[in-house]
Parts: sequence; structure tokens; C-alpha cells
Amino acid sequence: MRNRVLVAIAIAIILVGFYFLGYFISKFFMDALIMLVIFFAVNEMRKALKDKLPKEFNLLLIIYSLTVGLPYIKLDFMGVVYYTLLIFAIGATIAVFKNIHLDGLMPFAFILIYPGLTLSSLFFINNSKLAYLGLAFVILVSTFTDVFALVFGLLFGKHKLAPEISPKKTIEGAVGGLFGGVLGSLLVFIIFEVTGLLGPGFLTWGLRKIYTYLSYSLIAVCGSCLTQIGDLVASLIKRSLGIKDFSKMLGSHGGMLDRVDGIMLNACFVSLVFTFIVV
Repeated sequence: MRNRVLVAIAIAIILVGFYFLGYFISKFFMDALIMLVIFFAVNEMRKALKDKLPKEFNLLLIIYSLTVGLPYIKLDFMGVVYYTLLIFAIGATIAVFKNIHLDGLMPFAFILIYPGLTLSSLFFINNSKLAYLGLAFVILVSTFTDVFALVFGLLFGKHKLAPEISPKKTIEGAVGGLFGGVLGSLLVFIIFEVTGLLGPGFLTWGLRKIYTYLSYSLIAVCGSCLTQIGDLVASLIKRSLGIKDFSKMLGSHGGMLDRVDGIMLNACFVSLVFTFIVV
């Protein structure tokens, strides 16, 4: 438990450090961290699916994991999408000439989407005009959801949420996680809308109050739910593959994917909200 807490503190310090480096110096720092996370996440999934993934795709996925952020520099997020489609087209071509059937091609396509494209949504958030606000949403809503789900589950958990996927998760824990997500969004509201300590929020941006409150509420509820669904999706994958963690990179915390599984779908939702509000 002590090592687990120390690793959690170290992860938090690194994340906060890169957040402020991106805020005060350059967004490149957070972009670099996102690229590093995608590299480890893609390769953890690649290794987890090694028995289902034809070896012909390994080098292509490694190249993708190293370069997926580069198209954003010139073409924004659509550049990442087009690049991912190009990589898939190359993979499909390899499948044709190597006589790889659909059951071999599907794991390759799956990795490009999850975790490839889902984590790439963080590039969009980090390079939007209210990047610091969007990243705060992703980090705080997901973190508070995870922490409160764990605490409520330990204290009050009685009814299983999805016993065949994740036996330890309970309905009470899920409700606690939702409460935590609301608190996380409320904290973001206080920091950016009430105090303005880290820059302007939606109100300063010029949105009417009703849209601001609606945005915070949507991200609180939907972001928290998607964080928990993302965690369950990762559990489903691991259970299907017969593994406990995606890797031992972070010791008792598992691998990179084990740490960001909840963030991925929440980041996609925050990106969607920002698409309609700030870009």
C-alpha cells in the first residue's frame, strides 16, 4: 500500500508539473506528455493482444505510437484522424498481401481507435483556446470520480455493478463516483469562474450563464459516467485476455493504460463539448 501511495503521488506531481509547464511556458510540454502516454498505451495494448494480433502489424503500430502527434502540428486534430486512417490503409494492404483474415485485422484497427484516437483527443483539448480549462476538466473530474468510487465502494458497497467484468465494483461505488465527478467539476468552476486563478472560464469567454452552467453540469455527469465506463471497458478487455494489468510499468498501479483507462472516454466527451463552444 505504501508503494502504491508513493507512485500515486509521483504521478500526480508529474501531471501537475506538466500542466503548469504547459500553462506558463508552452503547450508543447503537455503535447510531449500526451505523445509519451500514447506511445506506452498503444504498445501495452499491442503486447496484450499479441496472441490475436499478427506480428506483421507490430512495426507499423510502433511507428504510429511514436508519430501520431506530429500531424497535429500542421493539420490540427483532423490531421491525426487522417494519419490514423492512412496507417489503417497501410495495415489493410499488408493484410491483403500477407493473407491476414478479418480476425487478424480487427485487433490492429481496434488499437488505432482504442487507445490511439481516444487519447489523441487530448491534443485537441490541449491546443484549444481554453486548454487549461479543458485539461482541468479531464484531470479533476476523472480523478475525483475514481477516488470517490473507491471510497464509497469500500465503505458502502453491497450491490455488484458488473460482477462478470469487475467483481469489486459496486452500484454504491458508482454513485459515489458520480458524486465525485460533480465535485471535481465544481472545483473547476470555482478555480476558473469564481476566482479566475488559472485564467478565464466559459463566463469570461462570453458564454451566457445558462450555457456555462449546462456545460459544467454535462461534463460533471457525463464525464464521470464515461470515466467509469472507460474503466469497465478496460476491465472487460483484461478479463477477456486473462490478464490482471496491461503491464507492470507503474508497479502496483499496473501499466499506463491502467492509469488512463477512465480518462480516455471523458477526454473524448470534453473534446466534443469544446468543439461546439471554443475550438
